[in-house]
Amino acid sequence: MRFWVLTLSTFLALLGFGTWPSEAQYAAQLYPYCKMSSSSGATSCYYRSRAECGGSCISNPWYIGPQRARPYLRGDRPLEPRYERP
Repeated sequence: MRFWVLTLSTFLALLGFGTWPSEAQYAAQLYPYCKMSSSSGATSCYYRSRAECGGSCISNPWYIGPQRARPYLRGDRPLEPRYERP
């Protein structure tokens, strides 16, 4: 009986920890530029200027704009997901 209680408790604890959303996946919306990889085409959207980004730089299609990004960057508001089709 103790084994099943321990197993169920462990399962519920792992299930609870696994359901928290990550804020890192939405942080790319706060930066206006993305660097595109020439080998894979993957993008990394954590650049504030084209000079910082380098040669293979594109505008971030998911950027939310400076007025909307400012409260998130200051830590005043939690970051909310924003899904749009490109």
